[in-house]
Amino acid sequence: MSGHRLLPTTEQDKIDIFKSCGVSSMEDLLIGIPKEVRLKSILSIGDGLSEIEIKRKISQILKNSRNKKSSLSFLGAGVYDHFCPAAINQLTLRGEFLTSYTPYQPEFSQGTLQALFEYQSMVAEIFGMEISNASHYDGSTSMAEAALMALRMKQNKKRILVSAGVHPEYIEVLKTYLTNLGVEVSLIPVNEKGTTSISALKSLLADDVALVIAQSPNFMGCIEDMQEISDLSHSKESLFSANVTEPLSLALLKTPGEYDCDIATGEGQSFGLPQSFGGPYVGLFTTRLENVRQMPGRLCGETVDALGRKSFTLTLSTREQHIRREKATSNICTNQNLCALWASIWLALVGKEGFVELAEQNLAKTEYAKSELTKTGKAKLRYSNTNTFNEFVLDLNTSSAEFIKKCVDNNQAPGVSLQRFFPDDKNGLLIAVTEKKSREDIDLFVDLLKRFG
Repeated sequence: MSGHRLLPTTEQDKIDIFKSCGVSSMEDLLIGIPKEVRLKSILSIGDGLSEIEIKRKISQILKNSRNKKSSLSFLGAGVYDHFCPAAINQLTLRGEFLTSYTPYQPEFSQGTLQALFEYQSMVAEIFGMEISNASHYDGSTSMAEAALMALRMKQNKKRILVSAGVHPEYIEVLKTYLTNLGVEVSLIPVNEKGTTSISALKSLLADDVALVIAQSPNFMGCIEDMQEISDLSHSKESLFSANVTEPLSLALLKTPGEYDCDIATGEGQSFGLPQSFGGPYVGLFTTRLENVRQMPGRLCGETVDALGRKSFTLTLSTREQHIRREKATSNICTNQNLCALWASIWLALVGKEGFVELAEQNLAKTEYAKSELTKTGKAKLRYSNTNTFNEFVLDLNTSSAEFIKKCVDNNQAPGVSLQRFFPDDKNGLLIAVTEKKSREDIDLFVDLLKRFG
């Protein structure tokens, strides 16, 4: 409680605070903390700096830092470097959008509610599903909430099957959600093609399975036969949930609605959101209309007011969702409002034709990269007979960690080492190619593989 220009606590303020706390000194206030664990010296953080000194110090620290503008990145693994038009920054910075307040009162929140309604409409259309909520925190929490929803719908079933092709971090979040619920989570292994083993799924499926979860494109970039997985799941009266970490792929692939999904979740970061060191992002959640009462999260609906004018309001969601936790379908009652708005503006600017064109560019550039990288003889495709979208695994002739280190020294992040997720996988490199990569960028990558592969 020492003096500070931004914390102007007077001596009388201190006396008043101590009196309110029922103590007479700072020592009395800290009496519950054992003396042996208290810090007895002053923190060695130096003296306070002025604003201009802080800016100068930060500039000095960052002068040798690499960033996306000065380096080339082929990083993916669920977070992708897509183009974001400058107009989005300007629109989302408008003061009326920069609020975390829940729009309970529609008479004051028509703009926010309409934006969320448009978001829901676009996400539902992209996924080919009947209804979408107004977002979750990110893709992993959406997938975990899908599991909780399935357990409510199949209350007599206590097993969940998850493809090993699902993002490993999503699987960890799922297990965390289900830790104390007495639910068994079993992994369906992938086969030599990099896709979910259908024979293993058949052996694991039983009458006690509430939900089957698969991802396409999966973590390795491979495109799954989601129709077959869906049909098998429903043959045992289990629900099927699709996870999509790269929803841009749905411009070219079958949508979850087309292969009869019960729930479809995903990550909306691809819709123009910056990579931002891992967040904040926006969780996508869609389902069939018949399941809407079990759907977690916020839902905006369109109606008319007393004068017959089009209007928007939160709907099919009781206050228990927000204040009576034990009765709620989800205990996450906030959402990623600003990120959902960001995604909506990006989708509106890109449009339907642009959405397809971007997907085609991602696919074409990835195929070019695969061809040129394997021509070097320094690496081979792990799943050469399996279709991918904008991500694939390259097996290097050397350690992926060592290769990445050498590339970083040359201002390039060539991909993600699979050893990070699978300790025994020392040579696998997961590479993502988006529309932002030019032929010259890919050729630079090829040159580095020739030198260091």
